[in-house]
Amino acid sequence: MADPSAIVYKLLDSESPVTNLRAWLFDAGFVSSEEEYRVLFHEITVRLAKEQISLQLFASGDKQVIQDIEALDTLNDISNLLSERLFEWYSFYHGSIPESGELARDIMEDRQDEIPDAMRSLAKNLADLSESRKLLVAHIQDQMTRVSPNLTNLAGALLAARLLAIAGGLDKLCRMPASRLQVLGANRAMFRHLRGASPPKHGIIFRHPLVHASPRHLRGRIARTLASKLAIAARIDYYSDEVEVREELSQSLNARIEEIKQKQ
Repeated sequence: MADPSAIVYKLLDSESPVTNLRAWLFDAGFVSSEEEYRVLFHEITVRLAKEQISLQLFASGDKQVIQDIEALDTLNDISNLLSERLFEWYSFYHGSIPESGELARDIMEDRQDEIPDAMRSLAKNLADLSESRKLLVAHIQDQMTRVSPNLTNLAGALLAARLLAIAGGLDKLCRMPASRLQVLGANRAMFRHLRGASPPKHGIIFRHPLVHASPRHLRGRIARTLASKLAIAARIDYYSDEVEVREELSQSLNARIEEIKQKQ
């Protein structure tokens, strides 16, 4: 019997659509009897259904991650603004700043009469936002291990998700050359470069520990190496049918970074 998988890929090819499956299978010589047709037809429909479900889950997961990371960035902005406001407010009433570093908790536990209930309520909201952030980060990490496992393994879930968001999706990210991925997110630096400044050596991938923890004079070369591996990882995640982590990518990256550091 003909390979059902090959037939499914042919049916999903929009450039040469099949309008009459039964006639096409007979004319192409895939089947020669009604019995063979019924068996092959069953296999094709099952595989088509699985393929469509897989594509839908992949697409929705990809776009969902973008919404998730944008929600996290908004949550971070709100939390930072609220923390600054509470810090100034608490200092005005209390005359000092909390030593524990946990402003919201200290305000909620402070029972002095001069602390307004409105301040305690705002502190509780900040604490709730902190818990929401933890849940959202955990959700993004879980999503990214399924949507783009190799990219996540190299970049970390949050950085990988931000790369997807800036690029507009895994499909667009995987088509980018490594040189473009390297400076992804460096919009302001690119505009300064257009006005005569030096070109940026890295964009958002500066947040990766391999880049920002390295000596300044090596960051450009390390960012270029990292971007090259991230581009490969994105292509594997997008085009491969197998959702698995290829550890050889990480090993190759670490080996190259060590080589760069030794030659400095």
